[in-house]
Amino acid sequence: MNWFTGPNRVVIPCKEYGPIDVSSADVLGPDGRLLLTPQVLNKYVEADFVDGGLRLSAKGYSGLIPLTERIAIQVRPRFPLRNLTHMVAVCGYVPTMLSALRDYEATNQWNDWLLDVMADGLLAALDTISLNGLLRTYRRRTEAGSYPHGRINMTGSVLRYASQGINHKAEYSWFERTADNPPNRCLKSAVALLHSRYVNAPREKGIRERIARLAEAMRLLNDVSFESHAFSLDDPQVRGTVPLPETRAYYRPALELAVAILTKRGISLDVDKGRVSMPTLLVKTENLFEEFVRISLQENFSAYPTLSVLDGNREPGKAKLYEALTDTERTTLPVHEKPAVSGKEPDANPDIVFRMNDGAHPLIADVKYSNVKGYADRSEVEQVVLYGHRYRSPVTMTIHPRRSESKKGLYIAGRIGSTIVAQYRVDLGASNLEAEMNEMAKQISGLIASQAPLFSPPSPEPPPLA
Repeated sequence: MNWFTGPNRVVIPCKEYGPIDVSSADVLGPDGRLLLTPQVLNKYVEADFVDGGLRLSAKGYSGLIPLTERIAIQVRPRFPLRNLTHMVAVCGYVPTMLSALRDYEATNQWNDWLLDVMADGLLAALDTISLNGLLRTYRRRTEAGSYPHGRINMTGSVLRYASQGINHKAEYSWFERTADNPPNRCLKSAVALLHSRYVNAPREKGIRERIARLAEAMRLLNDVSFESHAFSLDDPQVRGTVPLPETRAYYRPALELAVAILTKRGISLDVDKGRVSMPTLLVKTENLFEEFVRISLQENFSAYPTLSVLDGNREPGKAKLYEALTDTERTTLPVHEKPAVSGKEPDANPDIVFRMNDGAHPLIADVKYSNVKGYADRSEVEQVVLYGHRYRSPVTMTIHPRRSESKKGLYIAGRIGSTIVAQYRVDLGASNLEAEMNEMAKQISGLIASQAPLFSPPSPEPPPLA
């Protein structure tokens, strides 16, 4: 089902964690039950009652989400963001895939995770072709013999046979209806490429089903010749410069996907419309933002010889929240027991840990996808200051996306005891996001240097030779 081109479809725009402008009559059945698409409620959409009326709100995924059979919601990030495709590529993030189809704009940037999405989109398009019939064209065939049919080629017959006194043979031609044409050869090339990739891939979830469906698609295209080189990509009908027959318009989505697969063209997540019809992709922007900030800082600080940027959610960056008491402390304290716990000890797991080579931690940061106008929320500050205290860090920081009406950059809230509490607001809507992240790294470098005298920036590059 293509939500952009399907009949009577309605697309309602909204923001992450924002209300959805839809009436109760559109989403409730006669028995009062919600008519939402399966698995959408509580995962992508929240429902509650406000002032006696039903209220639907989007959750933390951006993208096109089918709400009912007729209505879809286009969820936008809650902050200005114009680089979603770039962020996904940098992080190697794999969006969540839904079966409902939508249209994307093709780009020249390919990512390996797109293969599964495009394969499923092509298989869905081929199901439509199987249901409605293959495109067949007429091809002229010419032969010679004693039992002609079709149209006799008089000039060829005279020159070839009559001039030599052969009167029982003639050259003739006819038009044969065939599925062996450039559009179908393009589809077969894409299916063969995918089948080869998946047959040789590790047997992960969904691989066997794709292999079986691709084999069925090869049977559908059994009468189509296989191209050793994809010459069909130059065909005007395949390229879309010449229209397909009106009765075979359903071929267009399959051809756009086949061309994208064969030429390794990616798609843009920042544009609403396009010609490549694929399963809709959803991005949990909160997770993407955290990973993007961490990777960007790791890249920017990679040239610093005395500093590492670690993920506090995994080794070697994370630490146990509680440190063991020394023997002296145990003997001086009153008789006591450790808390009875059924699970493991809690960890201190800040999102970003800056660690010096000598084991010191000059800065601890938590990435928060929260709407900050002034001071960060107290619970966010309490969490990062706790982590800072555990790592004995002189500076703690929360990192947020910039609101549209606020300034980007570094903010210093003040001290809590011996700990400096800072905040940084990243402009995700910047035209040059790499420059934005470089500036953030520069500010953090200065902040660390102000508190860690032994911190050494990278050596300057030598001047070029004359």
